Amino acid sequence: MTPFNNYVSEEDEESSTFASLFIIELEERWSEIEILIEQIKLQTNDDVKNVLCRSAVVLLVAHLEGFMKEAAATLIKDLNKHCSFLEFPKRIQKTFCSLYLSNINDSGGIDNRIQGKLLEKFGELNARLSVEPFLFERNKNPSPTVIEIILNNFGVKDFFKLLHKSSLDIVFENNSSETLTLLEDLKNYTIQAVVSYPYEIDLEKYNMSILDGKLAREDSLWIVFIDELLKKRHSIAHGSNFQNEIAVNELEDAKTKVQILQYAITLVLFNSTISPALK
Repeated sequence: MTPFNNYVSEEDEESSTFASLFIIELEERWSEIEILIEQIKLQTNDDVKNVLCRSAVVLLVAHLEGFMKEAAATLIKDLNKHCSFLEFPKRIQKTFCSLYLSNINDSGGIDNRIQGKLLEKFGELNARLSVEPFLFERNKNPSPTVIEIILNNFGVKDFFKLLHKSSLDIVFENNSSETLTLLEDLKNYTIQAVVSYPYEIDLEKYNMSILDGKLAREDSLWIVFIDELLKKRHSIAHGSNFQNEIAVNELEDAKTKVQILQYAITLVLFNSTISPALK
């Protein structure tokens, strides 16, 4: 078999991204949940069906948790490959500095003079990023708050306000065919958008933009969905409820919502390195 790289020019190789491989592999990782769902549909024993449904809920949340870490790590790899330290967005530079700063000023914050000197030195050394300072380790559950903290570390503010009343809200209209069409479109668009660096992402394609006014937590359909999914997962993981609380059709619906959420996070996160409006 002839290696694919034989057909890739040096220019194409230089602009290729870790993100494109990450998106392709993202779909493959859903196979275990798809297998579980198929087994649930075939199962006639209620006790076994109960176990399988509960296992699928735990796996759904685990996928989202792992995805957040891998998406952040993937973006870091592409930034290190394609940019010098001084070309990194300022917010990303400052978040990286936090890994080395423990100095606190009188107001309880980082001493800006020390941070400035560190940024200058990192620029001189063309320091390479690591993913650790961008993650939120105190609570690994992918709650809406944790998702927003991680995205904010890359310069993305008010992620759920971006999703509010976007084209992605169609997933809450109980139209499975339109939701699956959206998922396929998101997948194809994301693959094309991140195939080279700098990425070519247009959030307006899905009407993702910050609307005026505050967004109450209970008004965000996405926050409510994640909170309810985490609540189910916690009751299973901590043994407080041994009954199945989710039907197979609800499980399929939740899986699709999580997949769409992952693509939304990917587009917004990766767009943070190319869009001044989000820095």
